Amino acid sequence: MQATAKLFNSGNSQAVRLPKAFRMPGNAVWIQRDEATGDIILRAKNDDQRKRNLEELLQLIRDNPFTEDFIPPRDDAPRPSPFEDWDEPAPDQGAAS
Repeated sequence: MQATAKLFNSGNSQAVRLPKAFRMPGNAVWIQRDEATGDIILRAKNDDQRKRNLEELLQLIRDNPFTEDFIPPRDDAPRPSPFEDWDEPAPDQGAAS
């Protein structure tokens, strides 16, 4: 669906008056500019849903604690140098400057 929306100034900000068909829940939105096209994208900022998602994630973590094999132990031993057996050729003595 596409429609025209009016722009107006409100203090030092520019505002958009959305048509009824485009009303969004709540009193805030996420705003983003697409760097490639310059389009401005508005997304509903549904804090209640985000809070529920976070609570569900935290409960899932509490119900399934990490085991010892979640992050295997690191081997912090120093690695051998890749240049250990490398013989650098001597500079060419016969080249003219």
